[in-house]
Amino acid sequence: MTFPLKNSSKLHVKSLVLMLFIAPYFLASCGDLANRSNENTTTEGSFLASYYFSDTWLDISGETSNARATYWNPEGTMVYVVGRRTDNVVAYEVSEPWQVSMGSYYAEAELQGSNQHGLYFREDGEKMWIFDRTGIWTYQLSEPWNIQTLSEGNYTDFSEHVRRGHDIDFNPDGSRLFIDDRDLGAVFQYDLDSAWDVSTASLDYHLDISDIQREVRGLEFIEEGRLMLLMDTRRREILQFELTEPWEISTAEFTGVFDVSGQTPQGRGLSFSEDEEFFYVTCRNAGKIFQYQLYPVSSDTDGGN
Repeated sequence: MTFPLKNSSKLHVKSLVLMLFIAPYFLASCGDLANRSNENTTTEGSFLASYYFSDTWLDISGETSNARATYWNPEGTMVYVVGRRTDNVVAYEVSEPWQVSMGSYYAEAELQGSNQHGLYFREDGEKMWIFDRTGIWTYQLSEPWNIQTLSEGNYTDFSEHVRRGHDIDFNPDGSRLFIDDRDLGAVFQYDLDSAWDVSTASLDYHLDISDIQREVRGLEFIEEGRLMLLMDTRRREILQFELTEPWEISTAEFTGVFDVSGQTPQGRGLSFSEDEEFFYVTCRNAGKIFQYQLYPVSSDTDGGN
């Protein structure tokens, strides 16, 4: 037996109106959003409130698909990005240091495993780490910063604690490792018995951010370990945590956000320039790396705009 739908024509009209209303939000691409505005809503007084979108980006769609983390060499002349769907890491040469729009394709390398997200290089460029959802691949580079000289990777499993992580970071001497986890709403802190050797990691602390985050997919420490920043895809914001003790997340306090929704609905990777004048957000859908920079400091004020 079938039942007639009452007021079907009215429902049809209402549905059509609703679809017309919400369609632009579903169809908006990163490129469309980037053209809206370079004004970003931030928590007043927070560190990130000193930055704005510089209206510049690098198109990486030709070499990567579902782009994730980015990483820069110390001089700002090379930027690297992980392509999750393309199972690769790609290097772009930047003709003007730290100006991502001046980047051009340089080289790429195939990665082992799957679901690659996080990316980290040691400062000397001789070691690289790739993080998938629950483990880390460690690679050696026979020529510093040249990803075409990668060794075979060694895999370390972190699934005992991590369910669905996306990014990693280290402290400067490689004695401490950090991993985010969007499913558990957590950041894990590990101590390494042997510096830079993730196979010697032991869990030291687990920071619960489940009441704050929705889908963290990027992790970055700046200000000498006194600030921890997390890219939250679903919130379309960067989450800021201040640490009273550097590199010790047990002292972290949530202190603000930086809204990137004007540029991307799918923020993935997050990285900073060496002097922290610029930072960069990866957009998955359009395959772009967006650049943000500090407001210039005027002579008659403390800064800002």
